[in-house]
Amino acid sequence: MSPAKPLRAPRYLSCLDLPGRFPSSVFSQVRMRVLAPPSRSPRLFVGAVLCPASRHRSVGRLRSLLLALVVLVAMLCAAGPVVAAEKSLRAQRRSALITIDGRLDEPDWARAPRGGGFWQHEPHEGRPPKFKTQVRVLFDDEAIYVGVRAFDPQPHRIRGVLTRRDEDSTSDWVLVGIDSYHDRRTAFVFALNAAGVQRDLLLFDDTSDDDSWNAVWTGEATIDAQGWVAEFRIPLSQLRFASKAEQKWGFQVLRKVQRTAEESVWSRLPKSKPRFVSLFGELHGVQITEQQKRRVEVLPYIVGGAHIPAAEPDDPFGDVAEPIYRTGLDFKYGLTSNLTLSGTVNPDFGQVEADPSQINLSAQEVFFEEKRSFFLEGGDIIRFGLGQGDGGGSRETLFYSRRIGASPHGSGSEHGDDYRQDQNTTIIGAAKLTGKTAGRWSLGFMNAMTSEETAEVRYPSGSRRHVIIEPLTNYAIARIKKDVNEGRTTFGVGATSVNRRLEGTSMDDLHTSAYAGGIEFGHRFAEDMWSVNGRMAASHVRGSKEAISRTQRSSQRYFQRPDADHVEYDPERTSLSGIGGLGSIGRMGGDHWRAAVGGDTRSPGFEVNDVGFQREADYFVGWLWTQYRDEEPGRFVKDYQLNFNAWTGNSWEPENTSNGGSVNVDTTLNSYWSGGVGYNVNLGRVNKHLLRGGPSVRGHNGHNWWLNIQSDRRRKVFGGLFAGYRTQPEVGSAGVDAGLQLVVQARSNLELSLGPNFGKRVDNQQFVTEALDTDGAPHYVLAQIEQTTLALTLRLDYTIFRDLSVQVYAQPFVSVGGYDDYKESDDVMAEAYGDRFHMFGEDEVEFSEGTYTVTRSDGSGSFSYGGGDFNFRELRSNVVLRWEYNPGSTLAFIWSQGRSSAGEAGRMDLGNDLEKLLDSEGEHVILLKLSHWFGS
Repeated sequence: MSPAKPLRAPRYLSCLDLPGRFPSSVFSQVRMRVLAPPSRSPRLFVGAVLCPASRHRSVGRLRSLLLALVVLVAMLCAAGPVVAAEKSLRAQRRSALITIDGRLDEPDWARAPRGGGFWQHEPHEGRPPKFKTQVRVLFDDEAIYVGVRAFDPQPHRIRGVLTRRDEDSTSDWVLVGIDSYHDRRTAFVFALNAAGVQRDLLLFDDTSDDDSWNAVWTGEATIDAQGWVAEFRIPLSQLRFASKAEQKWGFQVLRKVQRTAEESVWSRLPKSKPRFVSLFGELHGVQITEQQKRRVEVLPYIVGGAHIPAAEPDDPFGDVAEPIYRTGLDFKYGLTSNLTLSGTVNPDFGQVEADPSQINLSAQEVFFEEKRSFFLEGGDIIRFGLGQGDGGGSRETLFYSRRIGASPHGSGSEHGDDYRQDQNTTIIGAAKLTGKTAGRWSLGFMNAMTSEETAEVRYPSGSRRHVIIEPLTNYAIARIKKDVNEGRTTFGVGATSVNRRLEGTSMDDLHTSAYAGGIEFGHRFAEDMWSVNGRMAASHVRGSKEAISRTQRSSQRYFQRPDADHVEYDPERTSLSGIGGLGSIGRMGGDHWRAAVGGDTRSPGFEVNDVGFQREADYFVGWLWTQYRDEEPGRFVKDYQLNFNAWTGNSWEPENTSNGGSVNVDTTLNSYWSGGVGYNVNLGRVNKHLLRGGPSVRGHNGHNWWLNIQSDRRRKVFGGLFAGYRTQPEVGSAGVDAGLQLVVQARSNLELSLGPNFGKRVDNQQFVTEALDTDGAPHYVLAQIEQTTLALTLRLDYTIFRDLSVQVYAQPFVSVGGYDDYKESDDVMAEAYGDRFHMFGEDEVEFSEGTYTVTRSDGSGSFSYGGGDFNFRELRSNVVLRWEYNPGSTLAFIWSQGRSSAGEAGRMDLGNDLEKLLDSEGEHVILLKLSHWFGS
């Protein structure tokens, strides 16, 4: 029977995932493209996304849209023919001991089949590489051995920068990718540079990467007269594979030559193809025994040290050092060869780098990246993104792991002026099951419990008491995903739950329980050049009247707005539910033209912030993206991309809130300098968030320009510059941001980094407060703010030996804001900007002891509010001495400190600010941590 012919994409279809470059990390120069242009290129169709006509019709349209996309996926699932890998290599069982020394001089290496014929990916796609490369693979009952011979006629020019493990550098690199699931979507990548520095990362969903993934393996590199050699020993316990006697894996090798920027790959990786893992070649011959399927890893740790708090002279707690001692355990157990149970007891979630300092004057929460190893493991399976272009980096998500172990919701300051409490909630324990079955079901289940937290409060009388500031809480996350059709089609579901024990606490403003779940699908078709994706999610939260009232009034929704006719603020409610969804379709492959169209929506009641991350609800956004790209090097330009975006935003009322568009270009020169420039315009119609619960305000137009330049990273001194300018002419607001990044490779083992940043903004519509007058009527106070921010990020990385390094990080930060021209909302929808607000006259305002009292001349009730000027200074720094005395086992000394102070409000004097900052009381933490890895 002849194979089924692949279905052709209808000519009116467009694309799905938002544009992006393949892995930052060591794959930073690899782009996503195609094997060969399709025989027929679909015509671009520019579609319009209809705004919902009513709340109920919006729900119906959302369901109809998702149903139509599901039907389309079902029709296309049969379209993808099974395509055999273009290249293959056979692994050979070793017969004698292999010493990992970077030499490949054992007889087994000489007998092993050699893989050659590498293909140039950069800079001239498809040409024979200037530098020949060969790869060989051996195996035994415990590990895979990969030997790569990188020929180079000028070995003295081979560059290997000595850094700490997992640090990128401008070196010659060899990367080995292993798709041991052989699902054409997931790969474990192991890298060595010419100095023997190790890196590893996880690839998932074919083109997304997670460089926080870590494995325990060994490798060595040596430079000789023929070039250099990279030798890898990768324990089978670090891979995941099907329970078969003989394996067939995806396999790829990538080589980077630092001085010429040439990149070559063993299995072809065309730039026009929007794929990566699915283009791997195949590795045959690896044989697995029952013993290899059993995997046990245990990582106990012990920490000792002291915490010296910053204390004011009259602080009854004083600055007495508090001893720190804790011990814990992380473990992994292979239930099968591809399913892993991991857990932690009293985990140590310390991190080297502190979160960056910020002054947040908006109503929206600031997102911080996860840096804790337990939550990073298996993150590719557990994550369920809610944002467009989600490849693991989307900030809108059902599961935001920083919620677990975060700062307590309450504070001792609510019960007294002098108090002492931990900065983070204690995680009692957590367990996780992750993996992928032979039937290509990806499974991820996690449960974590955090303890009840208290603060110690002391009173002037000398008495003290402990108050609860965080309840006992349980978090559960589940994720199941199925891929078929050689990884081209995926279906998945995800769910989260949060349950708190609030009995006996005074924290009635928290949800007692919160649940969320979602479904998703994705499909590539038409020679993998086109894709369609969709997600739908629902949420339900329960709690006291106070908790649900707080949720209704939160910055995500503002149900209390007097002009929000499509929602109703009900202080008697004890639950709230909502839905959200997104979908997109488009052409992501091709030599030049690419495009996508899609939509994204959240109902007013959608809420996932108990364990997810969500900035806004009550919206519908439709968008269109097109791109023209040219990646064939010319006389001066290596490649460039021209992008155009357009969007329209609406509420569920429905009401058109904004429309906009942007155009930008990014280019790389043949000198490997690169940069980009862009312009964005937002045509504001209605701003329903400005008054933070007050009526909507007439919108205005905003303009934004930006520029970035990066020098050649191959040099010993390189850097980058970015600058942006934004303006709102009608309002009289403007702002500028600029930053510089300078990196100096002072020696082959010493790198210095300097990053100053400057920001200045004048905003005539800065929200100050909502104040009630003597008659109980609300007044929404705004002002003009002039804010200046200066920050400097300093890093020093000194690698004494490959396994012994010192890292220094410091960030001084100063931000000053001064308020003026106070006013309150008046005729907020007036056409003229000056008619929308009432400016307070001198005869209407009295100022005394930091408080403004307003008595309107029109006879309305008087009200008061506090002055908003601020001057905030902060310094955070860390010093880490780290010794990896055995693979996976470390001894580390850590000293971190933090200082902060406030100064003359609204006025910056940089010299004085820095002096006052250094003179302020510092908080110090000194730790010695020992961890030892036991594994097979």
